[in-house]
Amino acid sequence: MSYITRTGNLAATPELRQGERGPYTYARVLVTDRIKQDDDTYADGATIGYDVAVSGSEAVNLVDAAEASGNIRVTFSGRYRVTEYKGENGTRIQHQVNADEVSVSLRGQRVRVEKGTAGTEAGSEASYGDDTPF
Repeated sequence: MSYITRTGNLAATPELRQGERGPYTYARVLVTDRIKQDDDTYADGATIGYDVAVSGSEAVNLVDAAEASGNIRVTFSGRYRVTEYKGENGTRIQHQVNADEVSVSLRGQRVRVEKGTAGTEAGSEASYGDDTPF
């Protein structure tokens, strides 16, 4: 397994789930790289969808931010795995990330940050911990 850091847009608002170890979510993040052409111009490359697993207070905060603001731009880092599936309709590649960290990007969007107090906020580390439930 590799480690990756990328920035992209949420494909949809992720759904908060509850597991034995606390809250978690799976966020689909779309990333389109700019590729330099031979004539020194840039063009959009293929869009890659990353299935990002987020747990604990970061999952709660990510879902809250997406519900309040819609399609937001996020940065994620974590353990990365690519799986190839072969079937009747051809080959499909899945990009999976178990996030160690997720944050909202400041590029092209305004962000309001509210600092929580340990143990008193709904999404605090004291309330949920960061044990990955998957």
